[in-house]
Amino acid sequence: MTKELLSQQKVSSFSTPASSIKTEHASQSLSLLERISVNQITTYHWSFKESLNGLLSAGIPAVGLWNRKVLDLEPAEAAELVIDSGMKVSTVSLAGGFTGSNEYAFEDAIADAIQLICFGGQVNAAAIQVASGPRAGHTLNHARDLTMEALKRLGDVASLTGTRLALKTMRSPQARHWTFLNSLHATLELIDACGHPAVGLALEPALLLNEDNPEQLLAEIMPLIASVQISDWDSTEELITQFPQLDLLEMIHDSGYKGFYDLEVWSDQIWQSDYESLLSRVRHACQTEASHFE
Repeated sequence: MTKELLSQQKVSSFSTPASSIKTEHASQSLSLLERISVNQITTYHWSFKESLNGLLSAGIPAVGLWNRKVLDLEPAEAAELVIDSGMKVSTVSLAGGFTGSNEYAFEDAIADAIQLICFGGQVNAAAIQVASGPRAGHTLNHARDLTMEALKRLGDVASLTGTRLALKTMRSPQARHWTFLNSLHATLELIDACGHPAVGLALEPALLLNEDNPEQLLAEIMPLIASVQISDWDSTEELITQFPQLDLLEMIHDSGYKGFYDLEVWSDQIWQSDYESLLSRVRHACQTEASHFE
C-alpha cells in the first residue's frame, strides 16, 4: 500500500479525524523539563537502583525501565524500588521476539511478555515497548501473522493491567536482530490489521523526516501513539544548547501528545560516557528549551 493510501484510508479508518481533535493544548508550549524521561538502556552500565538514584539526583521526572535491569533483581523488589522512588515510568522495554529468532519459541515469547506487562502494571507504566523480532526465515506475511496474533493476545493482558503496547519501528542496520518493521508505514499497517485498542505505536520522531505532510499524519495517528522515543544524542558536544529534533518534538506535542519523551540511545559512545555529566547536559538542554518560551 502506498504512503498516500495509508494516510488517506488505512490510518483514518481507526484514528480520530484531524478536524475533531481538541486544540486546548495548542496554547501551551512544550516543557521538556516536565516531560523528559531517560531509558535505562541509555545508562547501560548503571544498575537498576543506580539509574533511579542518578535520575532523581539529576532532576529527571521519569524513567524508561529495561527488562534486563529488572531481571537483575526480583520483579517485586524492582517494583518496590520504583514506587518508593516516586519516579514516573514512561515505558518498560522490551517484549517481543515472536518470530522465533535465536530459537526462542513463540509461546515462550508470549509468556515473557505477559510477565513484563504485569510488571508494567505494577509500576504504572504508560506503555510496554514491543519489538516483533526479525523475519527469521519466515515469509513477510507469516512474520506479520505471528506478530498480529501475539499483539492481540498481549493487548488483552495490557488492557487488564491498565497499560498499552507500543510497537517499535527500527531502521537498518539496528533492526536486523530486533524487528522486520523498518518503516513507520509498515508498522502502522500492522497495527491497523491487528485492530486492538491496547496496541499502539512507539514513535521515533526522526521517522517523520521522511513524510511529505508530517503534521497531517500526526493528527491522524495521534490516538495510536503510546510512546515517543528519542534515539539521537551527540555525546561529543560538551554543551547542548537545543534539544535534538526539538522542532519535531514540538510538532508531536502540538498534535496532542501528552506523554513523556523517552531518551533511549543505543550507542557504545554514550554507554562508555560519564552518566552524571550526560544527565546534566540533558537537563541543561531541557532548561534551555523551557527558557526559550518564557
